[in-house]
Amino acid sequence: MVKCVMIQLCRCLFGLSYLALYVLLCDQLFGWMATLLIMSVQLFLAGWLIWAMIRAPD
Repeated sequence: MVKCVMIQLCRCLFGLSYLALYVLLCDQLFGWMATLLIMSVQLFLAGWLIWAMIRAPD
C-alpha cells in the first residue's frame, strides 16, 4: 500500500515539474502573452475532450 502511494506521489511530482518546465520554456521562447494563449487553447481542448468523452454514447 505504501509503495503504491509513493509511486502515485512521484508521478504527481514529475507531472508538476514537467508542467512548470513546459510553461517556463514557452515563456522563454514566445513571451508571456503567447504562453497564456497557448495554455488557454490547450486547456480548452482538454476540457472539450473530457466533456466529449463523458457525453459519448456507450
